[in-house]
Amino acid sequence: MKHLLILFLSFTSLLSEAQSVNISVKTENAQGDTLQLIHDVLFLGENPASSAQVIRVSEGNGSQQLKFTADVNAVTLLELVYKKQHLFIFADKGDNIDLEFDGKDFFKSVKFKGSKASENDFLAKFNQQFSKEFNTSMMYAKLKESGVDAWEMALFDTKRAQTKFYREFPGKDNFSEDFKKYLENQIRWNYWHLLLAYPIVRGNSDPKVPNVLSLPSVLLEGLDEKKIQDENTMLSSEYRAFVNYYVTYYNSKDKGFVKYADMSKMIQDKHLFAREHLQGKAYQYILAGLLYDRCEQVLPSVARNVFSALSITPNSEAYAALIREKCGSIMSKKDEEVTKKADDSKNWFRMLSLKGDTLSLASLKGKVVYIDFWASWCGPCRMEFPYSKQLHAKLTDKQKKDIVFLYISIDDTVEIWKKQ
Repeated sequence: MKHLLILFLSFTSLLSEAQSVNISVKTENAQGDTLQLIHDVLFLGENPASSAQVIRVSEGNGSQQLKFTADVNAVTLLELVYKKQHLFIFADKGDNIDLEFDGKDFFKSVKFKGSKASENDFLAKFNQQFSKEFNTSMMYAKLKESGVDAWEMALFDTKRAQTKFYREFPGKDNFSEDFKKYLENQIRWNYWHLLLAYPIVRGNSDPKVPNVLSLPSVLLEGLDEKKIQDENTMLSSEYRAFVNYYVTYYNSKDKGFVKYADMSKMIQDKHLFAREHLQGKAYQYILAGLLYDRCEQVLPSVARNVFSALSITPNSEAYAALIREKCGSIMSKKDEEVTKKADDSKNWFRMLSLKGDTLSLASLKGKVVYIDFWASWCGPCRMEFPYSKQLHAKLTDKQKKDIVFLYISIDDTVEIWKKQ
């Protein structure tokens, strides 16, 4: 099976001071395969204004050298994907990064040289050691089977193990300060992300439960509000996951932990909560995420309101361009158009009248509906018709306007039904 190598470049507007990161990849036993190198500067999983570069390892024998160039304007992460295996590369402006790997054993064979070699060698080992703890789908499935106290204890033990692995690693003193901050954020927010995910994931997994679980307050005492507002944390994927659950959980707490039935109301409330409790890049990221994931499920006026709030944040041009492309058609509509379409989509139960008209139950909203299911071959059913007519005759004119009598035949053919 062939694999693609795609290099996603960031938006020009974000790269006014960008410099190149040069990446040289030496491969063994990867003939005919390709790599995917992703640079997702907006952290939303898609960058429609990007260009793509595709490179495949040729079919020739022996080792081969691939070269890539990415433009960055600050410390960043590049994601190298080979046969569904993900390797994260820590990089900064002007770096020259060399790596090599053997296609027979990708992770164990990866070695770095050049810029950030010590950081990236450690990062590869760290992510491999704790791959399960950073696998969200696996952890979300696991939390459904655990009690809240046991879950928090397991997270605490994991955090301690991750910290120990980091602090005892030889050569860690040579890591750049930016890398140390990034790694410490990954460890810290992995714990808080998965703790706040506990009540939300469990609550969403059972639609019959009307409320979200409230976490014991003692478990949340260590959450440092000042660290939440640190804009330097945005590079951490665990912080970004955390901040989504932070808004979801604490907004839910403000609303009594009652689940939302109205998506528009939920987005409005989350927007207002984020405005009051977040700032800078985190606030901008939450607004962009709400629109990117939900704009097609909310009223146009709600989407426009959130988009306006996003647009006035500093340096929001790239986010605005992405959301305009994804949600522009929705935001251009009137609420009435969307609500009518939503109502029409509920008209799943349609009937044909004797006059040939099509009738749906949704069109009878607000009325009392008397429904009688019958069939031509059902004698007892037909015997009930006179009593139904007597009931209808006893109603006043006003009552007849508010009550609808439906006699629904389950006969196989229209001809038989019409003869009755």
